[in-house]
Amino acid sequence: MAVVFTQGQITGRGDLDIFLQNAAGNPTNAAEITYAIYYVDPVYPTAGEVEVLIPPDDRTPVNPAVGEYYASLLVPTSAVPGDYRIRWTIKETVSSPAQMVVQEWAVVAEGTIVGGVTYSASEQEMIDTLRMLLRDHCVGGEETVELDVNGERMVVRMDDLWETLQDSSQP
Repeated sequence: MAVVFTQGQITGRGDLDIFLQNAAGNPTNAAEITYAIYYVDPVYPTAGEVEVLIPPDDRTPVNPAVGEYYASLLVPTSAVPGDYRIRWTIKETVSSPAQMVVQEWAVVAEGTIVGGVTYSASEQEMIDTLRMLLRDHCVGGEETVELDVNGERMVVRMDDLWETLQDSSQP
């Protein structure tokens, strides 16, 4: 899990955000967009994960620029440390069906030092851009990307690339 917040932290621009584009790749606003926060309860290991809604289920995001939205919230000092999810519900037009995008994040106790690999600004920007592209544009695995690996052209499915990145980020 790469996105971690401490108890008492306020999330802002660049934390829990989503960027929308039209078919031409230009930023565009949604006709309707809301989000809901869920705690991922690990209590039931035999039944799998249980998501517990932290009301309300129709929070309104901040929209600082065309196509850009983020969740501004205070992580309560009483928040249970663990895994959380934000579920974005988006309607491109008023009459279009709702689409859902899920982001995972975690809460740690206040005062916890979160360490990890340090990247240069350009490396971090490249990582963030790739993650956003994978998250925002890989709807059903139909998207592909062409890679040049030592002069050899490879076509890789975005969902396979995402799984590889997720696996490599695990300790």
